[in-house]
Amino acid sequence: MIELTSFSAVIHQIIQWGTTPKLTIDNKVLLLKKSLISLYQEYLKLRSNTPSDDKDYHDPPDFNFEKISNTIRSNFAELGFYQTVSYPFDLKKPDTILGDANDDLSDIIKGLMEVQWRFQNTSEIDAIWYFEFIMRNKSTTSEQAHEVCFQKYILFSRQALGNETLYE
Repeated sequence: MIELTSFSAVIHQIIQWGTTPKLTIDNKVLLLKKSLISLYQEYLKLRSNTPSDDKDYHDPPDFNFEKISNTIRSNFAELGFYQTVSYPFDLKKPDTILGDANDDLSDIIKGLMEVQWRFQNTSEIDAIWYFEFIMRNKSTTSEQAHEVCFQKYILFSRQALGNETLYE
């Protein structure tokens, strides 16, 4: 099981890129990369081993995607389009498509904002279940494969956000 304090810190770290404009943080590109790795590590701790909360709760608010996207743009003006394969889990169709890094990061942050909302307004079990659910679906379905490609793009590409890579 995950350690909630570090899990919450990772979520907060990533969410801030979409909620606080023009952050002045040293090495923010490297910090984003490390945060995405930490987020995925938290998911791996939970994968398919999450209890569910059977209570009914109110729906979360509709977090403003456009506002999140604009805030990300203020923090990472360099984020742009990237080329990837259309179905990364089906190697028989190597068609390439254009991905939008800002859009992908906005999707991730919007989902994490809902996880954070659930921690504050429902229950820890519900929030953890929802996190595992969205990560599993974003990691395995072809409709959400763009987020997996985005994470690869950010983590391994020099073009993504300057020359800072984790693996030099």
